[in-house]
Amino acid sequence: MPSRDPMMEKPSAVIDAHATHWASLYPDAPEEIRARIKSIVAKSSIIAQVELPETRAMPGGGRADTLTAMAEADGDVRHMVLLLTERQTSSGCVLSAFPFAAGAITHPVRIEHVASTGGAEGQIRGRTEDGAEISFFDTLFFKNGGDYQVGESYQFALSAFAYSLRPYGLRVVRGCDTVAPPDVLKPARQGGNDDYEFRATVQHVYPMRLDTGTVYRMRVTVARTGQSMVDVALYAAEHVLPAGYRPKPGDEITGRLWLQGYLVED
Repeated sequence: MPSRDPMMEKPSAVIDAHATHWASLYPDAPEEIRARIKSIVAKSSIIAQVELPETRAMPGGGRADTLTAMAEADGDVRHMVLLLTERQTSSGCVLSAFPFAAGAITHPVRIEHVASTGGAEGQIRGRTEDGAEISFFDTLFFKNGGDYQVGESYQFALSAFAYSLRPYGLRVVRGCDTVAPPDVLKPARQGGNDDYEFRATVQHVYPMRLDTGTVYRMRVTVARTGQSMVDVALYAAEHVLPAGYRPKPGDEITGRLWLQGYLVED
């Protein structure tokens, strides 16, 4: 771990690029989120170190030669922090930080496009084996992004954080039957390529406790093509739900989400 406090090198980096993503998990103000992440990082582990293709200047002097990723060793919801570090001096600065859903549902995805920001973060656009087109933020891109080949299929674990979620009460009456509208995942009108509006069917619900409240992990169907389905692990914090609502199996829900995934390694 870098000897100097990496959070003090570039404080805004902790939430700037991922402010809306952190807000889906925590109702806190930005400075409170920053303090929370700083506290968690002090107890986190290094999960990967990647040599940079060229050195990068750091605030306060020094040249970073390594990208260091830190996160908790276990738990469904973790805090991923990416640091630029200099091996010789063990100093570093925060490059980025984002919520990471380790609990996810695996699908084969054929890559159609890879978009990267400086090699540390990236988005994948591809299709599942059932033909559903999806774009998602790759939480382990810093580790695996350089090895992807467009046109190849890989096993990705998919999950999402809900920006908003509410029950969807509409039912269509056909003859004597009441039919729920099909599950839908479509690009959001505002936000990034990995932001979606959804309508989904809740299959399972697992309440989890964070120190700021309850987070509900749900297995949901977010897209359906004919008889094929795309299921993800959807995480919804208590503060993004309508007051008093608690999701349960069988619920039809709708809202907005941030889709993420990571390569499942053998």
